[in-house]
Amino acid sequence: KENSGKTRLHRIIVSESVFLIWCLHNTRVIGGKGEPSEREIRNCWVKIMNNRITLDCVLTDTLGPRGLKKIVICKTWAKVLRDEDRLPEDWMRETRVLVSVG
Repeated sequence: KENSGKTRLHRIIVSESVFLIWCLHNTRVIGGKGEPSEREIRNCWVKIMNNRITLDCVLTDTLGPRGLKKIVICKTWAKVLRDEDRLPEDWMRETRVLVSVG
């Protein structure tokens, strides 16, 4: 299971991105709003990913032994966190950890 973190991240990115596309489509078609700008789409996507990191972190604390293992979260989000090399060891308790988008 060496790539389990990458696989999990891939699943998260695909599912959340598809959901975002669906929401944007509904907003445009049903809501009657125009096409969102690339910047708006990017900002929405980053917000969704940050919410997902927050959810993962909450699931480690609130569910105790039944929750996500910290190692799973570390492997999942490795190399995609902003300033990852400067994060404290227990970064999962921080509120400022954000996804970094090139």
